Amino acid sequence: MATSLQSDTSRTNGALSNGPITPEGKARSAQNALKHGLYAKGRVLPWESQQDYDQLREDLHNHYQVPEIHRCLVDQLASELWHIQRAERSEEALLIDNRNEARANLIRHGTRNPTEDQILANTYIRLNTCSSYVTALRERDRSHRHARLLRAELEKLMRQDSAPPRRSAPAHHPTPPPDPPTPGFVSPPRQTLGFVPPYPHDPEAQ
Repeated sequence: MATSLQSDTSRTNGALSNGPITPEGKARSAQNALKHGLYAKGRVLPWESQQDYDQLREDLHNHYQVPEIHRCLVDQLASELWHIQRAERSEEALLIDNRNEARANLIRHGTRNPTEDQILANTYIRLNTCSSYVTALRERDRSHRHARLLRAELEKLMRQDSAPPRRSAPAHHPTPPPDPPTPGFVSPPRQTLGFVPPYPHDPEAQ
C-alpha cells in the first residue's frame, strides 16, 4: 500500500517525464521501434538519401510523359522501386551478418577452417528462421509485382497518347431513286427507215 508521500512523489516524477516536446525529439522517438523499415509508411527513412529518391522520381517522370491526371501512377512506381532497393539492402545486410555468425559457430564447434560451402549452408539454415529475412523477401516480391503492373499501365497510356487520332468514317448517304416521268405527251419510239429506191424517170415531166 503506497503512502501519500510516495503517491505525491510518483505524480511529481511523472509530470517531469512526458516524452519529447520538440519536433526533432518527437521524430527521433517515432523511429525507436523501426528495425528494417520494410513496413515503414514513409518513403525515405532517416538513413536513406532524400536526394536519391527525388532523382529517381524525376527520372521516371521524364521517361513516362503521361497527362497530369495519371502522374500519380509514376509516383507510385517510384515508391515501389525505392522499396525494392530497401528490401535488397536489408537482404544483403542480413546475409553478411548471418554468414559471419555461421562461420563463428562452425569454428566454435570444432571446425577450424570451414569451407565456403559449409559456411553458406549454415548461413541459409539461419536465414530460414530469420523473420526479418523472410519479410525482406516477401516485401521485395510484392513491390516487384506492383511495379510490373504500374509499368504496363504507364506504357499503355503512352501508346494511347502517341497514337494518331482515329478518323471517323464518312457518313453513308444512299443514292436517291430517279424522279418518275412527268405525265403528258409521249413521243412514239423512233423507227429506223430502210433503203428507199429512187422514183422512176417520168418523161412527161420534161
